[in-house]
Amino acid sequence: MIAARKVWRIIREHTPKRQWLSWEEIYGIVEQHGNLDGEDWRPPTSRSTMPRWKILVRSVMVNRLKKGRFRSRKSLIPPQATAVS
Repeated sequence: MIAARKVWRIIREHTPKRQWLSWEEIYGIVEQHGNLDGEDWRPPTSRSTMPRWKILVRSVMVNRLKKGRFRSRKSLIPPQATAVS
């Protein structure tokens, strides 16, 4: 079962710098380099359809975004640009 630290290491080591990536591209990188096992492919709950490892990838990314380890596109849009008149 893959751990959060390993997910973050894969993302740091295998994603291009200064380039926006979609979730699918990030998932592909983690899937390719993560040595995922059967537990990783199972959903964490009976109500979920997403595999555990994809949920972990999202969790790691959100956590690192909050810590300022990288920026999202949304963080680069000034607040007034998104205001509705």
